[in-house]
Amino acid sequence: DKFLETYKLPKLTQKEVKKLNRPITSKDIESVIKILPTNKSLGPDGFTGEFYQTFKEELTPTLHKLFQKIEKEGKLINSFSEARITLIPKPDKDTTKRERERERERERERERTHHRPISLINIDAKNLNKILVN
Repeated sequence: DKFLETYKLPKLTQKEVKKLNRPITSKDIESVIKILPTNKSLGPDGFTGEFYQTFKEELTPTLHKLFQKIEKEGKLINSFSEARITLIPKPDKDTTKRERERERERERERERTHHRPISLINIDAKNLNKILVN
């Protein structure tokens, strides 16, 4: 508590609190699914944005029930805290364009210096996050 007291953190307005506490609707879920990118990496469950878009009508009621349960209980399901960590090339350091012979000599060094980790979460968790933010 003392640590947090040393900082002057911004507080939410009543309007912002009311917006965050409003019930999630099927329309909210459909809107988020509609704008999901289809070319992103998979989360631990293996479902893509394209899958959600293709089966939007079937998935929306299930996601709506899930999000209502989360709202009611105030507790996320375990899969929402799971992530897959993978390495991706740093911008301007994609070594696939360089000569292969040089790469092999320094493979370990390259992995460490030319890549960065990224955490991939399931799309259902991303959907809930987007709904709450918007």
